[in-house]
Amino acid sequence: MSGGGPGRWLLVAAAVIVVATIVAAVATMGLPSTQRDIRMDERRVRDLQRIVTAVNGYAGNHGSLPPDLATLAAQPGLRLAIADPVDASPYSYEPIDQRTFRLCAMFTTDTAQPPQAEDAAVPDDWLHGIGRQCFQRKLTKGRSKQG
Repeated sequence: MSGGGPGRWLLVAAAVIVVATIVAAVATMGLPSTQRDIRMDERRVRDLQRIVTAVNGYAGNHGSLPPDLATLAAQPGLRLAIADPVDASPYSYEPIDQRTFRLCAMFTTDTAQPPQAEDAAVPDDWLHGIGRQCFQRKLTKGRSKQG
């Protein structure tokens, strides 16, 4: 007689199913470190979007672009992330002309390449590659006082 019989085969089958499920999950979702990188890049994009909104508000209130992000973040009642959530390096902001500015950040994932581009939580106008990426933005037309 062999030791275990059908119970042993059931245990082996269950173990194979568990391992296959874990492999399928990692293949579908990526490694936990990759998921973390994606979440951090999504946060960077949200930070940059909030900066754009704040720049529009500042320009509406002051009639010009803010000179730098520190000035923008110092506005009363404004809570604004102006630094990278991982290494605390400041985002880059540069006024180009009276209505145009550039924002830059360091990204660790590439949302511009398939298959991520189709499923990305990043809007098309914020798709980015890996490394330092810059986005040029214009003030919203007809912007007046922030409300």
